[in-house]
Amino acid sequence: MDSIGKILYEARAAKGLTLLDAEKATSIRCSYLDALEQDDYSKLPEEVFIKGIIRNYGNYLGLNGPELVDMYKAAKAGTGVENVKSQGIREVDTVKLNISLKQHRSVGSGVSAYQGPTPKKNLAKQIFAGALGVVVLVSGYFLMPKAMEWLHKDDAADAPVVAVVPSPAETQKVEAVAPVVEKVMVEMIAHGDCWLEVNADGKSVYEGMLRAKDVKTFDANEKLIVKYGNVGVMEVKVNGQPVSMQGEQGVAIKTYTK
Repeated sequence: MDSIGKILYEARAAKGLTLLDAEKATSIRCSYLDALEQDDYSKLPEEVFIKGIIRNYGNYLGLNGPELVDMYKAAKAGTGVENVKSQGIREVDTVKLNISLKQHRSVGSGVSAYQGPTPKKNLAKQIFAGALGVVVLVSGYFLMPKAMEWLHKDDAADAPVVAVVPSPAETQKVEAVAPVVEKVMVEMIAHGDCWLEVNADGKSVYEGMLRAKDVKTFDANEKLIVKYGNVGVMEVKVNGQPVSMQGEQGVAIKTYTK
């Protein structure tokens, strides 16, 4: 089987292209392309860049870039290509959040959540007073005098019953439960060239180069590990929240969890 370098060289020669032509089209240095065609990996950058160069150069020449990368991995591991094939890229456009709402008072009981402890002997009247208070609120309080008269006429000796009627704003008040994030989602926006390796829950899901203005989104159930070749040009959001990259340059490895 021909080496990767020989395959690339013959594909370029067949198209009548020079290394300078390839450099201008791919933004990959001539010296790197020449070293790759010579199968001299010692002159190339670190591992993540080698795979990206092979993929992009192969695609540019009309070859199958990912298959060439698999060939490189297999040759390095001393195994067959079928044992090192990359997992497919897993990307999402949106992430779903489960948001539930609950009312601030007990729904269906007819009793205001703001009432204090109720004596057992007056429980029936207290419940009635609470329900009546809501009716009065809706109808403009025009029944309040008669309601209070009925409440007290049969039991003047008992302690007075005070019904706390919530205001319209309090009646409608709800509180939002914090969103439940089911996955960790990382959105990346490139402002320059940057090599990436992305690992989701222990599986490699992406290896390649982002160009300026490229946008990629990845998700994982538990953990995303991202290796940046040029972290200083990246804008990153995790579950919609910006992550500061200020002052960071060059190669960096970041781990993102829920």
